[in-house]
Amino acid sequence: MFCCVIQCTAVCCGIGTHSTSSLTLWLRTQDRNIRLVSSAEEDSSLYFTYSGGCNELEVRNLHYEVNTAAQIPWYERLSELKMPWEMAADKQTAIRDLSLRVHSGQMLAVIGSSGCGKTSLLDIITCRDEGGTKKSGEILINGKACTRSLVKKSIAHVRQDDRLLPHLTVRETLAFVARLRLPTHFSQAQRDQRVDDVIAELRLRQCANTRVGNSYVRGVSGGERRRVSIANRWTRQSLDRGILILDEPTSGLDSFTAHNLVITLYRLARGNRLVLLSVHQPRSDIFQLFDLVVLLSSGSAVYCGPAKDMVPYFTSLGHPCPRYCNPSDYYGEGRRVRHCFPPLHDGSSDTFCCGAGRYSQV
Repeated sequence: MFCCVIQCTAVCCGIGTHSTSSLTLWLRTQDRNIRLVSSAEEDSSLYFTYSGGCNELEVRNLHYEVNTAAQIPWYERLSELKMPWEMAADKQTAIRDLSLRVHSGQMLAVIGSSGCGKTSLLDIITCRDEGGTKKSGEILINGKACTRSLVKKSIAHVRQDDRLLPHLTVRETLAFVARLRLPTHFSQAQRDQRVDDVIAELRLRQCANTRVGNSYVRGVSGGERRRVSIANRWTRQSLDRGILILDEPTSGLDSFTAHNLVITLYRLARGNRLVLLSVHQPRSDIFQLFDLVVLLSSGSAVYCGPAKDMVPYFTSLGHPCPRYCNPSDYYGEGRRVRHCFPPLHDGSSDTFCCGAGRYSQV
């Protein structure tokens, strides 16, 4: 850092060469030690390791249909001159024969174009699906069938829209949620400690006393607002949730802010947590942070496996990704991967295929 300036000053003042070299070496050693200590303190204070057991989320042969006609209120269809029970159902397949498995310490990203079924999949996993029917398949959390009570105990779900009070600061927002939603046996000191832990974990210390804001009230940045939404969910459900599910957390953010947010999620996953998120078309440096990727096209999983193996997989099928091209952008378009359907079983022991995609047992 400032070793060169001190070295030049020492020479001008008449200090010998040997003394100058010793002084320079000593300063470099101290500077390196300070950086190592500060880095270790930052990691230990900001990113807490999940102390619970390992979690596993598994989806087996999920087939889900949505009744699009039921989403239109009956009184808006009176022009058809039919009674509500006489209106024909218009069913559309949202998820077709999907299977996946992910466990603690991994971050799985569901990518694909708009309308491919990303949000529907997350809503089904968190038991928030409405207006649809699960025709077949099952969802397991740690080997148990997924229910609303189990989801409430195990999963922290952050939805796509931000519902925050704009005139409160970040700390006031989390303190308000803590007073409302944490158990009654929590003391005020425990509530304050929970708020401090969440603020530290999601790197919100620098804006803890800044108003949240909205489109009319100036406040925190877009990336910080998304992290406040995550903190809001975590505060009310506590830090003992080992599964974190986020619906398009990078929507509406610039590339730099989106990258920083995904880095935070990546570090949370490395803290023995299971992170599942949906992303429209992430840029290449964000794509490299994912451990597993599910590529959806019209409700079908074209690929499901390690992110680093997606390009070699499509290359082996005769669809190589052009050089200097983002794989998620290139393969995210449904027309490029519509016919990339491998056989039902590829003969290897570490992979299995269901329906239209490649699935890796990890």
